[in-house]
Amino acid sequence: MELLSTQSSPLQAPTKDSMHVLVLGGGVVALTTAWTLLDRGLKVTIVSEEWASSPENKVSSLAAGALWKCLPLECGPQAVTANLETNQKWTLESYKLFNALAAMPELKGIIETRPCTIVTTGTIEGNANMEKKLDFVQKNLSGFRRGENLFSEYQINTEHASGLTEAYEYSAPVINVTKAMEFLTDLVARKGATMKTGAIKGSLLEQEARLLREHRADAIVNAMGLGAAVAANDPNVYGLHGALVRLVNDGSAFPVIKNTLIVSSTRAGESGGDGAFILPRDDGILAIGTISTAEGQAEDLGLDSQAVREMRARCEDLLPQLKLAKLAEVPIIRGTRPQRRGGARVEREDVAGSRIVHAYGHGGAGWSLAVGSANETARLIDEIAAETLSGPSLSVLEGVSTVKETYPTQKTSLFETSVMV
Repeated sequence: MELLSTQSSPLQAPTKDSMHVLVLGGGVVALTTAWTLLDRGLKVTIVSEEWASSPENKVSSLAAGALWKCLPLECGPQAVTANLETNQKWTLESYKLFNALAAMPELKGIIETRPCTIVTTGTIEGNANMEKKLDFVQKNLSGFRRGENLFSEYQINTEHASGLTEAYEYSAPVINVTKAMEFLTDLVARKGATMKTGAIKGSLLEQEARLLREHRADAIVNAMGLGAAVAANDPNVYGLHGALVRLVNDGSAFPVIKNTLIVSSTRAGESGGDGAFILPRDDGILAIGTISTAEGQAEDLGLDSQAVREMRARCEDLLPQLKLAKLAEVPIIRGTRPQRRGGARVEREDVAGSRIVHAYGHGGAGWSLAVGSANETARLIDEIAAETLSGPSLSVLEGVSTVKETYPTQKTSLFETSVMV
């Protein structure tokens, strides 16, 4: 069990001899990692090209549907089964933290728990991955129910996708991404993180010595998301474009939908292009998806695009009352997932003497994996701290832009509860 706190001061105060970690990135993985390190008594500097408070931000975490997801994913790019045990462990750590935060009155409107209903086009028995997932859900998650009665209870069209056969549900945290990113940014700043706005260009390994020297850091965490393709020279990283359509869910056109509904993809391939995802939010909005364009495609994902029209048709076929829905004032949100073949990379740089820890490639499960990933990153930082380093011999390139110290917009907060993870 790890201990995290929403208090303004770190759980363990840093000393003059505390390790100083440079965290690169401004998304949920970077900020959760910074939070974890700060509460362990480490000094942290965060450098990001953009922040959640930036007027024209492109932080991938903000475009997420932000439902806590149990892996493997039902829709969108499928999780790598080779990493399933580790990924499920990490998601469970996030699940415990998010549920604890959702129970705090001070955080109302940031995280809430809702029933998440999963429907499938095939039987669970006989499918090894689905059986393992169901076993994990029953053993670890609250609010579990299973049965065909869920179809009628939620007015689900059982003829969808050539016939739905199974249904089960559990309680899952739903994150208001904008508010949650503001909370995380504010929290790490209040705990003492130095926050700088700047861009890291080129190979991170080639400029490691310079970055350590300039920031007086002892280690670096690479949580740059899509930027890791260049920073880590990783050809397995790519952007997967996606979009969510936003509908009015205020009870005027149909009864308010309160549970998340997901139907598994049936089409083979990385993009998982024919799933359906219906996510009610606490602001009277219903987000529907999912769209994941194939790698390398940069198609327009506007409301009138073929991909969006097909997605809306799938969701309306699954839940026919959506045909009556009105578009929200902001009708569509687009984003790019930092996907990686082989799954998230959370490990030390394999070049001898390097003090870089990589934490990127979480794809569409960034929020679900963030806490467990952060704990593993902290363990690797502890590993570096325990080693006797004489100082790596690294080439230094002019690959880093001028970095200026700029604090993101901060808000006064009164989050004073410790949380066991």
